[in-house]
Amino acid sequence: MELIHFRILLALKRCGTLNAASETLHLTQSALSHQMKNLEQRLGIVLWRKQGRTLVLTQAGHYLSEVAESVIATVDSAEQHLNLLATGKTGKLTIGIDCHACYEWFRTILQPYLQAWPNLEIEVTSRYRFNSFEAIQQYKLDAVLTSDPVFNGVLHYQPLFDFELVLIVAKQHRLAGLQVIEPTDLQQETILTYPVERERLDMFRKILQPAGIEPLAHVTVEETDIMLLLAASQRGVCLLPEWLLADKAKNPDVVSLRFKNLPLTKTMYLATRHEDVQLDYIQWLIGHAQSKA
Repeated sequence: MELIHFRILLALKRCGTLNAASETLHLTQSALSHQMKNLEQRLGIVLWRKQGRTLVLTQAGHYLSEVAESVIATVDSAEQHLNLLATGKTGKLTIGIDCHACYEWFRTILQPYLQAWPNLEIEVTSRYRFNSFEAIQQYKLDAVLTSDPVFNGVLHYQPLFDFELVLIVAKQHRLAGLQVIEPTDLQQETILTYPVERERLDMFRKILQPAGIEPLAHVTVEETDIMLLLAASQRGVCLLPEWLLADKAKNPDVVSLRFKNLPLTKTMYLATRHEDVQLDYIQWLIGHAQSKA
């Protein structure tokens, strides 16, 4: 049986006449009759009978029309859902977070995004932090927030905003009063970082290692809030995005410092597959993120 057979049975059941059913389905009466006769021949059973100018479904026809109700409803629902998926109106968006600090920023835009897309299933994960780009290609992730892009043409990277990395120290720290600092100023300091390999940490790859400096100690911290508290109590210093200190009231006991002749500007990107860039909910996320930068 084909979908057209189910649609014909439903039209006949609802309309009662061959003429009305053919108009509903945009078929000629002869085409409609031909389709049903072929089906009856294949099934070996009569599905309808004429009573005057109307058509009456047989017991078999009633049974098959009930099946048709369920089948057509499921198919129509699937077509509508696929159309919404194709146009980016609904679906599932699994976003990977490639850096710890990205969580702090993403929280500021997540609630408006959830409200704007109530039918979109959204999952935020750091499960693939160390292989997130491969995870996108394997359809385990749909997008990744990252400030360390790999421009190899495989993925689309949409810039969201630029930000600057600054050194965070306590207000009472010996360096706090300086206008600018040098990498050598950190030689006797405890460095606080997220638990990430050194080669991926900007503090080491952009500041300490180029200057040939090994700090006094290196302590890893999972949470940004804890890292800031440790810095405020002079338990160490840390390199973080300046926007984390945008709300000074939340961090009254720390200050931010910049390095002399060492710009530490980065860009936050949303990485996606090329085919997904124009999806409505991806474009909305990009536009919203850029407007909040």
